[in-house]
Amino acid sequence: MNVPHRQFAKTVRVARQDCFNPVQLKIVSGAREHAASLVSDYYRVAPREWLQMPYEVRTLRSLDSSEVTDAALAQTVCYAFRRQAGSVVVKEGDLFRICLQDHRILGALRDLDLGLRSLLTYVLIHELVHVVRFGQRLQSIDLPQELRSHEERKVERTTRTILAKAGDATIDRIPSGAESVCQQHQARREGRHPLAYSTE
Repeated sequence: MNVPHRQFAKTVRVARQDCFNPVQLKIVSGAREHAASLVSDYYRVAPREWLQMPYEVRTLRSLDSSEVTDAALAQTVCYAFRRQAGSVVVKEGDLFRICLQDHRILGALRDLDLGLRSLLTYVLIHELVHVVRFGQRLQSIDLPQELRSHEERKVERTTRTILAKAGDATIDRIPSGAESVCQQHQARREGRHPLAYSTE
């Protein structure tokens, strides 16, 4: 079944204090650009090819209720999409939506010796590694549940390698081990890939 990604109209109501404020949203934008640059460099993805990468980043205020979780800092959900002009299918494929959990990220800042930009960079690199691996068919999105922990450990190692190569010392202040950092979740939604991968 194909689901056009613009049909996701139902959003969850959240308290204003749970969401990023305008200043923090600018930090999100900067961290997104920085993370994308580091990940594309690591995988040697050409700028033009990266622009075609089918992903988007959303914060809590614009998430559907099924995309909100209290168990992770972010989750990447894959949706099948189809764009049509009349009866002609112009494009179809997968869209990877990185769903930042503002409330969890802001809460984590109280427990970690990190700034918001550093934590967001880490979270977004982790999720973008998933996007690249799925988007370039380095890993199947339909990975069986019993194999997901292995995939999460691999993604976590790659995330730390990317940050280490960039000379980012903040990685040492993020708890090590995929078990304490990453957790898999299932997102219940109509679509071809009702699966989500998360950064706890």
